[in-house]
Parts: sequence; structure tokens; C-alpha cells
Amino acid sequence: MIYRDSTTKNIDINQIRSIRKSIGWQPRSEKKWKEILFKSSFVYSVYDEKKLIGMGRLVEDGIMCMFYDIVVHKKYQGKGIGKLIVSKLIEQTKGKKYCSVSLFTEKDKIKFYEKLGFKIDNFGMELKNLNLNI
Repeated sequence: MIYRDSTTKNIDINQIRSIRKSIGWQPRSEKKWKEILFKSSFVYSVYDEKKLIGMGRLVEDGIMCMFYDIVVHKKYQGKGIGKLIVSKLIEQTKGKKYCSVSLFTEKDKIKFYEKLGFKIDNFGMELKNLNLNI
């Protein structure tokens, strides 16, 4: 199957919600998504016709780079779409002299990212249980 890709930040928020919901991720408000997409350095999306089936984004400050919201709709997993998304994000880091390129992931996805060259970093922590009104 041939998919269409895009690097636009103008993505239908309801479609983002749909793919996130398909894998059990929490929703974010439309206002928050618009801000997130606007402030992202790069956004890569994959479509089946007009249906968003996967996406990922990166945020950079010139020193460090972080991959966020890498997600593939549950019905499309196992078809190489996640690998494509991560590869496109990695391409955006080539030639830049970051001291780190990082991401957060669930434990059951670690092997996927290790196959793509990522290593576990024992220094990562996340502040949990904040009411961030997202």
C-alpha cells in the first residue's frame, strides 16, 4: 500500500485525537494541540488517502533535540510506518551538533527504538501527577 506523507503543521486535531485514542493515549485540547504543533521544530505525518495514520514531531533548541508524540494508529501498526516516521525525524537531526537526541517511550516499545539506534539512558525522569490542564 502506498501512503502519502506531509511535513505541514496544519493537521486536523480530530484525526490526531483518533490515532492517539486508538492506542489508549490521553486526549489534549484543540488549543493545546495548536500550540504544540506551532512550537514544534518539525512535524512528520503519514496518511492513508486523507486519513491520518501516524505522526511524530521534534522540538529542538540548537543544543538538544527531543522526539515527541510518535504514534501510529493501532490498525496500521506493524507495517513499517513507525520506522518511517522515526527515520524522517532522525533525518532532520543530521548535520546538527546536538549534545543529545532523546525520546520518552513505554517499556513495551523499547526494543522498537533500540532497533533504530536508541539506547536506554538511566538519567531520564518525568514529573508525574501534575494537573496541567492539557
